[in-house]
Amino acid sequence: MPTVLIVGRSNVGKSTLFNKLIGKRKSIVADESGTTRDAVVDRVVWYDKEFLLVDTCGIFEGREDEIYEKSKEMTINALTEADLVLFVVDGRRGLSSEDFTVADLLRKSEVDVILVANKVENERIYRDVLPDLYALGFGEPFPVSAEQSKNLDELIELVVKRLEEKGYDLTKTAELSENIVRVAIVGRPNAGKSSLFNMIVKEERAVVTPIAGTTRDTIDELVTIDGKNYLFVDTAGLRRKSRIEDFLERVSTLRTIEAIERSDVVLLVIDSTEGITRQDQKIAGLAEKRGKGTVVVLNKWDLIKHAERRAQEFIDYVHEKLYFIDYSPIVFTSAVNKVGYKELMRAVNTAYESLNRRVPTSAVNSALQRMIAKPPHGIKIYYGLQVDIRPPTFLFFANKTEIPESFQNAIRRTIREQVDPFTGAPIFLKFKPRS
Repeated sequence: MPTVLIVGRSNVGKSTLFNKLIGKRKSIVADESGTTRDAVVDRVVWYDKEFLLVDTCGIFEGREDEIYEKSKEMTINALTEADLVLFVVDGRRGLSSEDFTVADLLRKSEVDVILVANKVENERIYRDVLPDLYALGFGEPFPVSAEQSKNLDELIELVVKRLEEKGYDLTKTAELSENIVRVAIVGRPNAGKSSLFNMIVKEERAVVTPIAGTTRDTIDELVTIDGKNYLFVDTAGLRRKSRIEDFLERVSTLRTIEAIERSDVVLLVIDSTEGITRQDQKIAGLAEKRGKGTVVVLNKWDLIKHAERRAQEFIDYVHEKLYFIDYSPIVFTSAVNKVGYKELMRAVNTAYESLNRRVPTSAVNSALQRMIAKPPHGIKIYYGLQVDIRPPTFLFFANKTEIPESFQNAIRRTIREQVDPFTGAPIFLKFKPRS
């Protein structure tokens, strides 16, 4: 599928344009220079045509900042893979020296460019700005207003035309949704989520620097491993509510929750050197309540002294702190040293298979009869069966529908021990009076 890159200096409306073109609010939009720091990718579907659209960070000068320098480097690298570039400028305020810097960069890359003048809400103002835009050397600017959705269909038409002229077949491919394992990578800031993500996708797409909160946007990457499709989501670290001080961090935290919502399996990344905090417990609880598969990833394992002898100690520690997801596989990784990749993918597959597994009704009732030989006072469970997957859900017919949590946990434990371990998957229970 051809790739179209949105490029331009900061604060010209690239992310608003991206969100409008893909029809979702995926890139963070704010009146703050340099809001988008990671490349964000999604499909644009237009009738029976489709292409990939990439929203990049702003390219600009005069900033001594490690994160922005790396984001700029990633944007430059992305130019070599782009089939077409939308060079976005401000059609309201005109050009700055930074626009000419971007123009020089694009000319050197020899990529095909469409000059897009954004923020054209007022035709009179745009006419005053227009002569200067020709100085960039990319011909007639295409005027749009992403904020008002003005001329966006026409812009997509132009993109499709240019790509087809280059020989691309843009015919929409069949949906892969049912064949994709969706994996959310979550955890506290600086636990190594982006490094883990990069180890998996083998491509530096998320900005990796040892600074907490580097990843503000969710970054999706579709990867095929051994013939199986995975959609990995690298997210901003969930923060304690009291530490969320600005608009961008608030929105990114909501993005992480959304990423968990739309995932099948959640990788909870723990910094082995810092241990498990209440925030990690909250993230795990959120995944469990949403019925997601979970894998606990103890990252930075290379920094633990005598690690080989202490593995069981850490496993026991995880089971103590995250007792409510003690069914989860535990994987030791060093993303920096690329250690634990195979074990991690094996755990993801195990959790996903458990989420989708069905067990015979006879096995459920056989285990149930052994367990309820001495049921809690006043409770009678007659029989049960599995009624759903993702997560595995069991319906029990009983004389009561209000069943103590302790007895529900006993039922879950019995299912895992005597029917199927459902490794990595939560088990949901429902109770219904027998008619």
